[in-house]
Amino acid sequence: MRNIDKTGLPGKFKVWIHPHGLLPISWPLLLYEITATTVEKLERTINKHLRKWLGVPPNFTSIGLYSRTSKLQLPFTSLVEEYKVGKARLVMTLKDSKDEKVRAAGVEVKTGRKWSASKAVTEAESRLRHKDIVGTVAEGRQGLGTSKSCYWNKANAQERRNLVQREIKCTEEENRQLKIVELGSQGAWSRWDTEQRSLTWSDIWKYPQHQLKFLLRSVYDVLPTPTNLHKWKLKETPDCPLCGARGTLQHILSSCAIALSQGRYTWRHNNVLRADVIEKRRREVRTLKKKSIQIQFVKEGETTRGDIMNNTKSGILDQARDWQLDVDLDRKLRFPEIVPTNLRPDILVVLWSATMKKIIIIELTVP
Repeated sequence: MRNIDKTGLPGKFKVWIHPHGLLPISWPLLLYEITATTVEKLERTINKHLRKWLGVPPNFTSIGLYSRTSKLQLPFTSLVEEYKVGKARLVMTLKDSKDEKVRAAGVEVKTGRKWSASKAVTEAESRLRHKDIVGTVAEGRQGLGTSKSCYWNKANAQERRNLVQREIKCTEEENRQLKIVELGSQGAWSRWDTEQRSLTWSDIWKYPQHQLKFLLRSVYDVLPTPTNLHKWKLKETPDCPLCGARGTLQHILSSCAIALSQGRYTWRHNNVLRADVIEKRRREVRTLKKKSIQIQFVKEGETTRGDIMNNTKSGILDQARDWQLDVDLDRKLRFPEIVPTNLRPDILVVLWSATMKKIIIIELTVP
């Protein structure tokens, strides 16, 4: 981790090296008798560097890095979780070995006093047998028969190993959920009635570093709000500098009366509507020359190299060259040359093409 930190790469590139370059070489942790306490110590060192590279403060909880059920999920894997899953897989492999002598040898997988691999496997098997009795349970608005489960009593040796590994991962996630409920500030997201969002590596590459940092800090309430600065002993009072009320994250982002009267929320609201990305793509499409379509007949079951190379996806904007764009900023938006109406959504981006006789209406919800 120190060697990665010494490189001149940006923070996101250093973070990418962790799951793709460091975790795959964790085989010695599974092969040798290394205790769970030692692995937890290694993970604390890893977490320290991940926080630094992501630009979040040291008090940013590790649950925010590895949780798979939080409102914002990152594509990271916990070293402790991989260690426990690997040790459990080793226990199952020895116990279900085809060699009778290996099964009767009584090989013990040692993991220290804090966590026992054999005990974890026994508990996982017990939970899986209990799930067989309960049956498939529908979650949320799922209908009957929507999800299918692999039952323990009908599974073969390979499927049982996979079920035990999956159950141990679920147990680790349950422990994270229990811990996050105890956190008043960074666990506030557990009480939100919003959909979950999973950040992929593609999303991380697209985000500028400052936007990614703000996203993570806002979800787990570690932004430098007056309340947090007072809690961190960096400010004498937790009051909002504009109105004097308690400066919590919710107050600063959406509840300050002075910021509302000064038009700060309106400015933030309208900046999302500038549609710079859409306008840039529209200008690019207008300058492109329309490609002629060539049809090449081939025999049934055959393909040509040209078909494979030219099989590229195109967007809806590629269908015309006369797209017009309008946004309802600073004036009331009208539909030119389409229909006169006084009805309109609160936030609206409209693209239209006269040649294609198509309208694209984008309605944005900006809190």
